[in-house]
Amino acid sequence: MASQFTLKRSVIAVALTLASSQVVFAQQTASEPVVQKITVTGSNIKRVDKEGTSPIQTITAKEIAESGAGNIAELMKQVPSMGSDINQDLTGGTFAAGVSTASLRGLGSTSTLILLNGRRMTPSAYADPNNGNSTLYDLNSIPLSAIERVEIFKDGASAVYGSDAIGGVINFITKRNFRGAEGGVNIAANDDGKFGRKRANATFGMGDFESNGYNAFFAVDYSKRDRVARADVTDIEYDKYLIMNGRYASPYSSTVSKYPWIYKETAPGSRNFGVTRATMATNLITDMSCPDSQKLTLGAREAIAPTSILFGRTVCNYNADLYSEAQGEATDLSMMGVGSLKITENVSAFAEVAYTKSERPYTGAGATLGTGQTTNFKSTGIADPFQIILPIGHPDNPFPTARASVSVRLEDKLRTQTTTNENARALAGLKGSNYGFDWETAVLWNRSERLQEYDNFFYIPTLKKINTGTSMAELFKDPTLTKNVKNNGSAEIMQWDAKATTEFGKLGGGAIGLATGVEFREERIVLTPDTDLASGNILGLSNSVIDGSRKVSSAFIELRTPFLKNFEMDFAGRFDKYPGIKVNFVPKVGAKWNVNSSLSFRGTYAEGFRAPALVQVLPGGSQFFLSGLWDPKRCEDDEQTPKPNATAADCSKSASGTGGANPDLKPETAKSYSFGLIFSPTRNFDVLVDWYKIRKEGEVMLGSEFQALKDEDRFPQNIVRDPNPVNWVTKDGVPVPGTGPLLSVKLPWINQGATEVTGLDFEMRMRNNLGTWGNLSSTFRGSYQISYKIAQVLGDIENNVAGKRPGLYDWNLSSGPDTPRFKGGLSTNWSQGPHSVSGSIAYVGSVSLMRNRDAGTIYPAEFCHYGTRKATDAVPNRNTSNPRFEEFEESCKVPDWTTVGLGYTYTGFKNLGLSINIANIFDSKAPYDPAYVTSGYNTGLHNNRGRYFTLSANYKFN
Repeated sequence: MASQFTLKRSVIAVALTLASSQVVFAQQTASEPVVQKITVTGSNIKRVDKEGTSPIQTITAKEIAESGAGNIAELMKQVPSMGSDINQDLTGGTFAAGVSTASLRGLGSTSTLILLNGRRMTPSAYADPNNGNSTLYDLNSIPLSAIERVEIFKDGASAVYGSDAIGGVINFITKRNFRGAEGGVNIAANDDGKFGRKRANATFGMGDFESNGYNAFFAVDYSKRDRVARADVTDIEYDKYLIMNGRYASPYSSTVSKYPWIYKETAPGSRNFGVTRATMATNLITDMSCPDSQKLTLGAREAIAPTSILFGRTVCNYNADLYSEAQGEATDLSMMGVGSLKITENVSAFAEVAYTKSERPYTGAGATLGTGQTTNFKSTGIADPFQIILPIGHPDNPFPTARASVSVRLEDKLRTQTTTNENARALAGLKGSNYGFDWETAVLWNRSERLQEYDNFFYIPTLKKINTGTSMAELFKDPTLTKNVKNNGSAEIMQWDAKATTEFGKLGGGAIGLATGVEFREERIVLTPDTDLASGNILGLSNSVIDGSRKVSSAFIELRTPFLKNFEMDFAGRFDKYPGIKVNFVPKVGAKWNVNSSLSFRGTYAEGFRAPALVQVLPGGSQFFLSGLWDPKRCEDDEQTPKPNATAADCSKSASGTGGANPDLKPETAKSYSFGLIFSPTRNFDVLVDWYKIRKEGEVMLGSEFQALKDEDRFPQNIVRDPNPVNWVTKDGVPVPGTGPLLSVKLPWINQGATEVTGLDFEMRMRNNLGTWGNLSSTFRGSYQISYKIAQVLGDIENNVAGKRPGLYDWNLSSGPDTPRFKGGLSTNWSQGPHSVSGSIAYVGSVSLMRNRDAGTIYPAEFCHYGTRKATDAVPNRNTSNPRFEEFEESCKVPDWTTVGLGYTYTGFKNLGLSINIANIFDSKAPYDPAYVTSGYNTGLHNNRGRYFTLSANYKFN
C-alpha cells in the first residue's frame, strides 16, 4: 500500500497553513491520524504543508469581502506585486477597450498567466499592438461571488504551466462542496455620490460529496456601474491640475465647433493649410456667429502658449468635456455551475459551465473634420489619405485666388463606442485513485466573443463630394455622410489534458512524490472588421484582421524528493511544441530546509519561455495611429525647430502605423531565481521574506517608430512620405528629395530587448486570541523593487529605473511601466461574536520624473523633465507645457500615496449579515501626474474616487 504523507509536528508546520506550499515526507504509522493532502498552485503534486519552495500569496474569501473590491480587477490592483502596466476598462478609445488585465512584477499581461480552477482561460479576442498586450486575459470574465480563494504564484512557472507564465500565475479557485442557498446585494458610491455601483449575487448548492456522492453548485452575479464625467471628478489634486493644465480654470474645451474655420493654402499645390501669428489675419477666416455665451477669449488661464495662434483670440468654444469620461458605464452578468459526482468509491466525475457578459458603452464628442491629411486604412494596408480641399470657386471657399480647407464639427454626430464581450466555458472530466496513482483527465472548451460598435464615422465616398463642389450645408444633410461600424472577433481554445501523481521509494524524509501529464490544445482567433471599414470607406478608423489557429502539445514531469526530514527538493520540467518552433524544454528546481521548528529557508531556479501570440505570427494584425513623432528629416536636433519649409507639426507628428506578422519569431526566454526565509518565533507570528529576480530576453515587440525613423536611410521600405516636391524641406533654398511630410511607419514584430526585475516580497501575519474579547489578526504584505532594468534592443546599456519613470530617467527608453520602490499594506481584523471590524492602510511609493541619462551618456546634473527651461538643463528638450510644475512639486516626482480603510460586519441577525466598508476614509486625493493630461493622475497606480462607501447585505436561506 502506498505510504501516506504526514505533517512534521512543529510550530512552523501548524502556523504556516495560512499561507502557501510544500511538505516534508515521512512514513505514517497506524496510530497517526490521516492527514488531508491538498494541491496548491505551482505544482501538480499534492502535499500537506501549504508553504513550499516557491512564494505564493493566498487571498481568502474573507479577505476578498473585507477588501471592498467590487470586481476581480479592483481586487488585483490591491496586490503589492501587481505592476502599473495593467489594462482597465474605465474609458474607451484604446485597442483593449472593455478589458481588464493583470501584470505581475510589471512584466505585462502577456507574461501573467490566468487560471480558473487550475486550467487556462482563453485570451480575449483582441489584437492589441502595444508591448506586453498581445495576450489579454480578461478579469471581467471571472465571477467574483463564486471565488473561494485566489492563489498568486509569484515565481516563474513555465515549467509547470507553459507559455505566458514567465511573470507568474494567478489561479482563481471557485467554491466546492457548497450546500444551501444565499444571496447578497451591495451598493457603493463615493462621498459625492459619484462612481455608483450596484451588485446582486445568489449562490445555491446541494449535496455533500462524501455522504451523498454528489455536489452541485451554481452562482449568478449581476452588477451595474455608473458613468462619471471627467469634469465631475474632484478627488484628484484638483488645484494643481487647474493651475498647471488649465483644467476647470475656464469652460474652454475645444475651438472646433459647428462654426467653421476656413484656412488658405500656403502655396499652390502644397496641401498645407497651416497659419502663423503673422499670416492668420489673411489666411484664416472664422465663423463667429455663435451666441455670446459660447464665445471665449483664450490666454494663459487656458494654458495657451503666447506663441500660439490661439493666444488672445476669441473663439466659439465647444464643451467636449460633457462627453469625456472618468469612468464609463458598465453592465456585467456572470453565471457559473460546478458539479461533482461519485461514480465508484475511487472514481468521480466533475464538470464546470460558465457564461459571462460584459458591456461597456463609452461616450464621445461630436465628429470633427480637419485640414490635414487623415490616414485611411483598408484591411490590406494603407488606402489613399483623405484631405478636405475646397477648390477655387467652391461655395464655402472665401479666397478667390487660392484653395482652402476647413475645420468643423458635426455636433449632432456623437462618436460613441460600445464594447461587448461574452465568454462561455465548459469543462468535463474524471478523476480517481487506482493502483497507487491519483489521476485526472478533462476536456475544456472556452470561447470569447467581442463586438465593438462605433457610431458616426465618416463615409468617404460621400465625404469626397465636398472636394468637388458640394457645399457643407448640403453635405451635412446627407444621411449617408456617417455610418455606424461593427467589428467582430472571437477567440477559442479546445483542450484535453491528463495527469497522474504517485509516491514511490523512500528517502530520509519519506516517499518520493511524482507527477506527470500531457496536454493538447488548439487555439484559434478570428477578427473580422466591418465591410465598409475593410474596404477603406471609413475615415479615421483602423482595422484588426486575423483568422487562424494553431495546435500546441505539451508534457511535464515533477518530482518531490524529501532527502531528509528537514530538507527536500522539487524538480520539474516541461516540453512544449508550437508550430514552426522546435520542441521547447524548460526546467525548474526548488529546495526547502527546515532549520528548526521556527526557521526555514527556501529557494528556486527556473527557466521560462513565452511563445509568440497568435496575433503576432498570423497574417494580418492591427493597424494603428502614431502621435508625437519627431521627424529627423524635417526637424532640427533640438526637437523643437522645424527645418526650412517644414512645420512645427513635423516635430510632433501624427502618422499611421502598421504591424507585420513575423513567422520567424522565436519564443521569449526567461530565467528566474528566488530565495526566502520563513520565520515563526511563536505559534501566532509568522514572517516570510522572499528575494526574486526574473530576466526575460528576446521580447516580442513592435519595432520602435523612433528607431525606424532613425534608420530610414538604411531601411527606406519602412517609411512612407508625401512625394510632393512642394513640401520637401530645403537646404540653402534647394529642395531635398525624400523629405516630404511623414505619412506612415511600418513596424513588424521582432524579437528584441530584455527586462530584468529584482525585488523583495514581505509577508507578516499575527494571530491573537483575546479570550472573551474575541480574536485579533493582522497581516502585512509588501513588495520592494530593488531594480527594474530595460534593454529595448539586446546589448543596450541597462540602467536601473526602479522608482522612476523609465522613459524620462533614461531618455533612450521609449517604454516601460512606472515602478514605485515600495507598494504594500497592513490589514487588521478584530472579531468577537457577531461583530467583525477590519482596518487597512495601503501605501504606493513615489515615482521620480527626473532626467538622468541617455543610455550610456550620464548628464552632468539630472534635471526635472517638466517645468520651465533652465540654462543648467543638460539638453534643451524639457517639457514646458507645465511651466509651474517645479513650483508645486519641488522634488519633481509623482508623490507617494497612503489610504486608510475601515469596515464593519454584523451577523447577529438570524441568517442575515450586514456590512459597511469605507475605502480611503481620510479622502486622500490621487497624486497629480503631468503625463496624464486628460485624467490628472496615474491610472495604473492610483484611483480618483476619494472616500468610497460600500453597503452590503447577505442572507443565508434555511
